[in-house]
Amino acid sequence: MDVEGLLQSVIRFSNFMTSRLLVAGVVFYVASGFTDVGSASEGFLPNADLLNEIVQNYQNIFDVLGVSDFALLLILFVFLTTIHIIYVLFDRVGEYLPPAIIPLSGWEANDDVTLAGFDILREARGEEHTDEENQRLYQFKKKLREIEEAIEQKFAEETEGMATAYRIAKTFVLFSVIVLVVALVFGNYSGDLNILMAIIGLSILTAFYTAFGLFRANFERITAIRHDVIVQFLEFSRIWAPQEYQRRIAEACKPSHDLKPAHFAVLVPIFGTLDEMMDELRRWRERRARGRARRA
Repeated sequence: MDVEGLLQSVIRFSNFMTSRLLVAGVVFYVASGFTDVGSASEGFLPNADLLNEIVQNYQNIFDVLGVSDFALLLILFVFLTTIHIIYVLFDRVGEYLPPAIIPLSGWEANDDVTLAGFDILREARGEEHTDEENQRLYQFKKKLREIEEAIEQKFAEETEGMATAYRIAKTFVLFSVIVLVVALVFGNYSGDLNILMAIIGLSILTAFYTAFGLFRANFERITAIRHDVIVQFLEFSRIWAPQEYQRRIAEACKPSHDLKPAHFAVLVPIFGTLDEMMDELRRWRERRARGRARRA
């Protein structure tokens, strides 16, 4: 039996459920401030006696109705599904709340330090360049691609976790601000407004922290890709090209400062980013203008 694999699976499931229970728990707690549930909304935590009475009442109902174990499992499934739906909803809403963080793709980082170098490699052979050598260069480029994919996979779990936390934090900022505004305008919120302010503050701090973490992780990812790719490229150039071309390749492999590891953007459904949507609208207007000109 793979004990280590089992422990890792348990840890992943625990993290999976903890994050969802945390998000859903805060949502239900804030929503309870608009519902008259007696002493349950007076403090930070619900009244223990009231919770015990609710659990006992449900148990009595189940005993009277003779509810089967299957029905209890069904109720548990509905409960967990509701928690998961709330979590997914917050994640999806946060995905399109500005600003989104768009990481630089590893392929772009790869091309940034090798594209000009491949041209120099072909130039180094001059008229002696053959189809067989083209195939060898192609295989070498595939190797660089595999290096890039391995590093991307290594950083994927870390960046995805922080990206999810960043999206949910943005949604919590919007959600808690809306709740605070409604509570102040209508005055029917029975919960503690200081808790709402604390949720807003923690959400903002979490958003800043995770945004910084995403930029740092993507900087490390792009740096690792460029370092490993450049080392392989320079080693290959030593057995492929004369010394003069090796010097030119080393100069060409210097990373560009125009490409950032990640950048802020506004995401738009279907189109991707707001800039891409504006470009598509501009092209659409140009096509319409050309069509009217032809008809005229």
